Amino acid sequence: MICVSVMLAIFLAWPMVFGSEQASSVRAAGAKVAAAAAPSASAADARLVQTGVKPAGAPQAKALESCFKRYEREYARCNAVDSSCRMKVADQWDLCEATGFWP
Repeated sequence: MICVSVMLAIFLAWPMVFGSEQASSVRAAGAKVAAAAAPSASAADARLVQTGVKPAGAPQAKALESCFKRYEREYARCNAVDSSCRMKVADQWDLCEATGFWP
């Protein structure tokens, strides 16, 4: 385990310590290309933001009841000794928080 860790550290640190000049010139050329492409990418992003198109599967927050309110309502329906019902409602609440809609 120690040998593998040392080999990994050497493998990852070798280019930083003993990097060649050729590699740095390649990185510099790549940085110039990225800098030249950056303004056109931000303009394309601005056009996308201005369209205001929402994804088809996005839930509308106005029409939906909050997940916690639904959890409280469903939890109140469970019997006081029925732990499986309570666990099911808790799982559904977790899914609702993750996906945005009650399963």
